Amino acid sequence: METKEKLNSILLATDFSPEAERAYKFAKNILLPHDDARFYIITVVKPVYAPMGDLTGATEVLLDENSDIIKETRERVKKMVDEVKKEGIANCEGIIKYGDPVSSILEVAEKLMPDMIVMGNRKPGFKKGILFGSVSQRVSANSPVSVLIVR
Repeated sequence: METKEKLNSILLATDFSPEAERAYKFAKNILLPHDDARFYIITVVKPVYAPMGDLTGATEVLLDENSDIIKETRERVKKMVDEVKKEGIANCEGIIKYGDPVSSILEVAEKLMPDMIVMGNRKPGFKKGILFGSVSQRVSANSPVSVLIVR
């Protein structure tokens, strides 16, 4: 296996939790000595579903581009990108996806092929963890690139 002397790109997955904040700081510090590095920041907004009122059980997505959740998410990602650029990593891009966090992160990773994905880890609770695994566990199990999970 070929090893690189330095990381050229990192995909940071964030949900703005305290664990994700630690991962953000960790990833930023890894790349800071390398001013030519690429730093991608992805967050995934899960859609909100509601019953349509018929007997089929069909649902509709209650997510509007102008909703407060979307506006706040855009502002938070922009703030992170601006901070990273101010600190010396000029090649920083924010990515907002809608849908399932695991599949969205993996889709972006397959497209960009960063050197590494960095993400925080929240314990999902015993029952949920046994049944589904955490987002970080499922991303690391299926990722095309290395995954660093920050605690």
